[in-house]
Order: sequence, then structure tokens, then C-alpha cells
Amino acid sequence: MSSGIFTQLVLRAIRSDYLNNLSGFAWLILQPLMLLAVYAFVFTVIFKARIPELEPSAFVPFLAVAFWPWTAFSESVLRASNVVTANAALIGKVAFPTELLPLSVVTATFLMHLVGYLAVLIVLQLTGTEIHWLGLLPAAIILVFLYLFAAALALIFSALHVFVRDLGQMLPPLMTFWFFMSPILYSPSLLPEGLASLVRWNPIAWFVGRLRDALMFDGFSPEWSDLIVPAAVLLLGLLALGFFRRMSGHFEDFL
Repeated sequence: MSSGIFTQLVLRAIRSDYLNNLSGFAWLILQPLMLLAVYAFVFTVIFKARIPELEPSAFVPFLAVAFWPWTAFSESVLRASNVVTANAALIGKVAFPTELLPLSVVTATFLMHLVGYLAVLIVLQLTGTEIHWLGLLPAAIILVFLYLFAAALALIFSALHVFVRDLGQMLPPLMTFWFFMSPILYSPSLLPEGLASLVRWNPIAWFVGRLRDALMFDGFSPEWSDLIVPAAVLLLGLLALGFFRRMSGHFEDFL
């Protein structure tokens, strides 16, 4: 029964956010493209940004390969953060596992953005960037863990939002800060050693670095240290699910 409800919630999220009108689906592709164009213009034309390990013309592919997964991650967390409060009436009328609400939003957002991600990779290939298509399998595994990371945060924030309504205003600037603290617009090699050491603790740095290895560079060759982030994500997911279920018993008192 839960799987059927989950499927219906995912389909509802896809229809309401993306497929109910042409502009919703088009905006899914156009918004990241517009942001990518802005960042590319600012950093390549104005600031003359270069990636030391790449040719000057490779900045846009370097950015695009990391930008779409980040967009899926950040948008899914932000969308899911208020999904429990937005469905207060449903929670009061229908008995179902409420954790399915944030999980369905994260799933729908990732599915739709990854369609755009595949389209961008194809466009990059057609415009002269060599994409390592054999790296799609490890890239897919990396994206699964990024999805699980987003799902864990969505569970935590959606539960907290029921009790702390200001969280909805706090999360967008925090996600913007996280974006600029992640090596999406720049290479970690450009950072001073002290700051580079700090950025290495940022789990998003692991995700975007490994995606670039898989799709742009010589391929992703896992080492033992690469198990740290996936293991931490799985642990966080279990803790987040337990936290959400513990808090869900008090939702109706605050909704």
C-alpha cells in the first residue's frame, strides 16, 4: 500500500510542478540554462576564470557537470522542507506514512532534473566536449547517494519546519552559502591550503569531484577513502528517518 501511495505522490508532484503547463516543464530546463549562462559570462568574460587542469574553453562543461546535480539537490531540499505543513489537511484526513511526503518531492525533483542533466550532457558532446559515456554507471551510483543525502536533509527539515516556521526563510540563504562554499564554480586547486582543507569536509565537494572524474576526466577509480561519504549518507539517512518518525507523532498538534 505504501509503495502505491508513494508512486501517486511522486506523480502528483511531477504533474503539479512540471507537467501541468508547458512553462513549468520548459522552466525546468531554462532556469538552470539561464543561470549557467550568467555564471559562464561573469566568470569567463568578466573575471577571466580558468581551471588550471583544463583548457580555457572547458570552463562551461566543468561548471555544467556539477551545476545540474547541485540544482537537483538544492531544489529538492528546499521544495521538501515545507511539504508537511503544506499538506496539513491531507495528514489530518488520511492515515499513511508521512515521511512519504518529503521523499516523494525529492524523488520527483531528482527525476525531472536528471532528464535535463542527460540532455545537457548530450549538448556538451555535440558542441565538442568529450563526455566519457562509460562513466555514466559510476555517475549514476554517485547521483543515487546524492539523492539519499537530499532525502535525509528533506526528512530533517520538513519535520523541523512544523515546529519552526522561520526555517522556510532561513534555508534559501543557507543553501546559497553552501553553493559558494562548494567547488562548483571553481577548482579546489585554486584555494589556499587552509581553505582547501576546510572545503574537503564539504560532502558536496566529494559528489561534484567524483562526477567530474567519471564524466570529464580519466574516470572514477574508487579508493577506500571514497567510502566515507556514502557511509555517512546512509547513516544520516537512517538517523533522519528515525528523527522524522519520532517527530511525526506531534505533527497534528502543531498543524
